[in-house]
Parts: sequence; structure tokens; C-alpha cells
Amino acid sequence: MSRFILQNSDKGLRLLDRFSRQHPLHINFSDAGFSYRLKRGGGRKEMIAKAVGVKPLLQVIDCTAGLGRDSFLLASLGCEVVMFERSRVMALLLEDALRRALASEQLAETAGRIRLVYGDATQLLRRQPSTPQAILIDPMFPAKKRSAQVKGEMQFLQRFVGKDEDALALVRCAMATGSKRIVLKRPNAAPEIEDFKPSFSLKGKSSRFDVFLQ
Repeated sequence: MSRFILQNSDKGLRLLDRFSRQHPLHINFSDAGFSYRLKRGGGRKEMIAKAVGVKPLLQVIDCTAGLGRDSFLLASLGCEVVMFERSRVMALLLEDALRRALASEQLAETAGRIRLVYGDATQLLRRQPSTPQAILIDPMFPAKKRSAQVKGEMQFLQRFVGKDEDALALVRCAMATGSKRIVLKRPNAAPEIEDFKPSFSLKGKSSRFDVFLQ
């Protein structure tokens, strides 16, 4: 029997890890913690908003959708977001979460500014019909053991999808699109990636956003 099981529940799709006591992974854009994050300063005080340079109708590609929260936050600030997800299971979880958000009076407008595309970003970036205005890359890196609920979800995600080993390839593909702004999230302790020096960086407690302007 598989370690990970995709299940239907009364709250929507969820992913169960049979080898862990952790709650199943369930993406819900209306949960209390995330709703507070969206309302706090309208999200504009978040480093990711400053790194991407949010403005209404800014076209953003999120190459590593994950739990979809960065994309949803950017969409809540008026950006038009396309999120790529290469895990078929995670894409199904995101699709289910977006469907529920579209049915919510409070979230429908934001969810309507998001388009989910299943596939590998290194391939999808090469097939873009137009130059994206901004590209976000947030590779999976190890989460700390001491964790609150959100970090716990990230730990679950890492167990399921593993680490992203192609950050350099993603940055190269992003650069090749001609996009004027590429944003790469990294742990603070991580060195700058090979061959690319950021135009500037925004640092938080544990991670930073390296911003490349072309």
C-alpha cells in the first residue's frame, strides 16, 4: 500500500501520510491563519510583495506553486498569476482549493486572477507566448524541526515532493524569457547561486528574496 493516499473529505481533497501522525495535507485559502496573513497590512507589507513589485494587473508566473499561498497573496493584491505545479497530486489539491475559493463570495475575485498549469516549469517557461512581467521561484528547502502549523505543512510537502534540485536551471530558463524581474527565494545562509548576482536582496528572519532585474 502506498505511503501517501489522496482522499476525499467533507472539506475537500486531502493527502494522508500513513507513516506520520501529522494531520493530512489540505489546502484551504480561507483558513484563519492565512486569512489573517492576507488582512495584515493587506499583504503589501510582505517581503514577497515588495520583491515582486506588486501593482494591479502585474503578470506574474509562480514557477513552484506548492501550497499556492504566495500566488494567492499576490492575486489578492491585484496581480494576474499563473502558477506552475509539476506534481500531479499537488496540482489536484490546488485545483480543488481554487474551486472552493471561486465558490466563496469573499475569495472568488482573488481566485479568479489565478490560473493553474500542471507541468514542469523548465519546460513551460520555454513555451510562453509572451514575456512575463515577473517570475517567482521558491524552491523547496529543508524546514526546521521546531515548527508551527504552517511550517508543519511545509515539512509534509517536502516529505511528499522532496527537495528541488533545479533552482539554477529554473533561473536560467526564467532569464531566457526576457522577463524584467526574476525573484528567487533562498535560505539566508545559502550562497548566491552560480553565475548570477542579484540586483538586490530582501532579508527576513530565516529566508531572503534575491531579485534579478534585466
